[in-house]
Amino acid sequence: MLVIMAFLTALLISGNTKDEKVLDAFPNQTMNCNERTVLQCNISKSMKLNIVAIFWRKQSEEGFKCDPTSSNNPPGFECNYTREALTLTILHPTPANIDVYSCCIRADSTHGSEKINVSLGKCSGEFSPNMTGPGQMECSFNSVYPDGIINWFHYDRNVTSNSNITSLKNSDGTFNISSILNIQDKEERYNCSLWSIKNGRYLKDQEFEVEVGVGLGVGFSQGSRTSTQHCLSWTLLLLALMFSLRTCLSL
Repeated sequence: MLVIMAFLTALLISGNTKDEKVLDAFPNQTMNCNERTVLQCNISKSMKLNIVAIFWRKQSEEGFKCDPTSSNNPPGFECNYTREALTLTILHPTPANIDVYSCCIRADSTHGSEKINVSLGKCSGEFSPNMTGPGQMECSFNSVYPDGIINWFHYDRNVTSNSNITSLKNSDGTFNISSILNIQDKEERYNCSLWSIKNGRYLKDQEFEVEVGVGLGVGFSQGSRTSTQHCLSWTLLLLALMFSLRTCLSL
């Protein structure tokens, strides 16, 4: 009877050990575009583990494996392991990194895994204006996420109907969005606004002025102001030199 009781006790203790959770992690995490992000799974402190294997998996990529004991890991990722935690660092998050990641651990007496669903916030992209021809202005937002459209305003008046738009998807999942506006007579100030279709709001606004001359020849007023400033600077420098020369000659 004593032998049977001892066996049942040992079996119960062994069963409780196997049922104990090895890893723990927050199930959802949001990344910021191009901002270093760390995923973390905490290892149970109450268990003494003889680790056989420890690594990260990515749900949509069968061949993805990040092993902290290996130097041959997926580009753009770093993984590390301590007795307290297993971490996966996404160095430059893009839409291509949106996925479900699993931290996995195998020991001689147990094993475990946890999933983290990773999403991405907005990527407002980089703005660039260009002149495509007389009477035409191009507004571009590169590396944008999610996809969007460009609206044009002349003060409070929406002039988007005078434009056309193109959107191209990049290999990293972001979009290059551009729009060409046909500029109207005597309308020199414009606002180019990026509207997110998914979020239902404006992500970015850019205001600029153009100079409209004869035949709608268009140029940036900012560039004209810069040229004027340069000319003024040279004029002042020349006057200073002439004044210095005159002072020297009078001595």
